[in-house]
Amino acid sequence: MEMTVGEIAALVGGEVAGDPEVRIRGVNGIKEAQPGDLVFVRAARYMPYLKTTRASAVLLAEAAKDCAIPMIIVDHPDLAFAQVLQRWEQVQLIHPTGIHPTAVIAPEARLGAEVAVDAHVRIAEDAVIADRVVLYAGCYVGRRARIGADTVVYPNVVLREDTEIGARCIIHGGAVIGGDGFGFTPLGGQWMKIPQVGRVVIEDDVEIGSNTTIDRATFGETRVRRGTKIDNLVQIGHNTVIGEHCALAGMAGVSGSVNIGDGVRIGASAGIAGHLDIGAGATVGARAGVHKSVGAGKVVTGHPAIEHELFLRVSAAQKQLPELIRRMRSLERQVQALEEKLHERQTEDDC
Repeated sequence: MEMTVGEIAALVGGEVAGDPEVRIRGVNGIKEAQPGDLVFVRAARYMPYLKTTRASAVLLAEAAKDCAIPMIIVDHPDLAFAQVLQRWEQVQLIHPTGIHPTAVIAPEARLGAEVAVDAHVRIAEDAVIADRVVLYAGCYVGRRARIGADTVVYPNVVLREDTEIGARCIIHGGAVIGGDGFGFTPLGGQWMKIPQVGRVVIEDDVEIGSNTTIDRATFGETRVRRGTKIDNLVQIGHNTVIGEHCALAGMAGVSGSVNIGDGVRIGASAGIAGHLDIGAGATVGARAGVHKSVGAGKVVTGHPAIEHELFLRVSAAQKQLPELIRRMRSLERQVQALEEKLHERQTEDDC
């Protein structure tokens, strides 16, 4: 695929400074770029690389002095770069088409128009697959599961029975949606399994990373609301509800029956205990251990998680601990010396 600098500027709503006829054949990082590549700059620390990059054009927020390549000036270079990448992906990404002869599709399943089913896919009884869904090789779609239009399911994904996936979702390889929740009760020194008879509902425009697992509810629903983005290797427990347009980074773990509001951000490797509320717009820092509910708009960090400003003060105080301990021991020695002198005087007075 090729586009001119002028065509890219029109796509992203930017202004061109330089030759608009320069042809762009790819996108790359500013350090790795080759002739024909487009790059973007969103932070001042990358501006010096404009003097050495081999790229043919750059997206940036303000015109740079002495820049030898054409510039496309936009308010949000990262957003504009994402728009360009989307256009490139539409051209370069080739999904499977048709029904592969090794696919096993139950007669009771219903498939919409232009559905693509790749090799060794299994679609169980009464599953409903809407128009233009793509199922890559090795996927399993359980009984009564539903997948909305234009959703793409990458290889070896498992959608267990009664799972519902919305429209325009992306589910990456190895994800398991609707596996049993971690429900057991102690009985005579052993663990008795509690049947998990609920389901998982994933609303429209959700993206789920590779090897992420979202457990079915014990009863009722585990739900991920529209527009939420979930990274790789994330665990979401049974009966949890995640609000709209949330973002969960890799290896985050959410226990059962957690209620997460809209627009929440959860950092990598964070853990959230069960039956808590995380208010809308809250941020949970990477590796935070959340043991109590978090209010709307709050930022928490650390283990156990505390408000971020307090965490920074505690961290600063921790750095001073060696010196504080040294001073405390010095004071203890001084106090001990004073006590010994006082004891000597008392002994002399008694005599």
